[in-house]
Amino acid sequence: MKPSKLLELRNCRVDCIALNQPGVYFLFDEHKKLMYIGESKFPLVRVLDHYHKHYTKTVGHFLKPMTSKKGIGPIFSYFKIFNIHSEDSRIRQHYEKRWMKKFKPYLNFKTKNGAYDLSWKEINGYIYLYDSHFKGDMSWYNYINDEVLSKRDEFKKYNSTRRRQYYEKFGR
Repeated sequence: MKPSKLLELRNCRVDCIALNQPGVYFLFDEHKKLMYIGESKFPLVRVLDHYHKHYTKTVGHFLKPMTSKKGIGPIFSYFKIFNIHSEDSRIRQHYEKRWMKKFKPYLNFKTKNGAYDLSWKEINGYIYLYDSHFKGDMSWYNYINDEVLSKRDEFKKYNSTRRRQYYEKFGR
């Protein structure tokens, strides 16, 4: 990702209709370091929604609420939105998780589920299988995480590495 292609949150003019199509958004700090990746049906709205959100800051081994910094102003200064022309949120989540695995942003460190280590063809195949056979029995998240990913060796290895990194960072 080229820093020159990032949009500054302040003093920026954008095409709201084009940027607010379904996609994945990236939020950067004032030093253009990636801090957060998210997906949304309306990503520009979600970027602006982060303005009022409180975040925590790691101090040693403890999480301490930030009192002086609130929202995008001091925390996120730049953003980038990649539009994904699919109304299916599972496709956006696939890209979000792949990019989270690749870039490892600071605020996505404690996400519940690991990244999908699947190709585009595989994710489409699993969506077809889920819609055809499992839709009434379980949710998409349970299917993809419990039935598909948890049985793959790459996912097991990735999860153990992630747990070890978390333990080394926070000591629990």
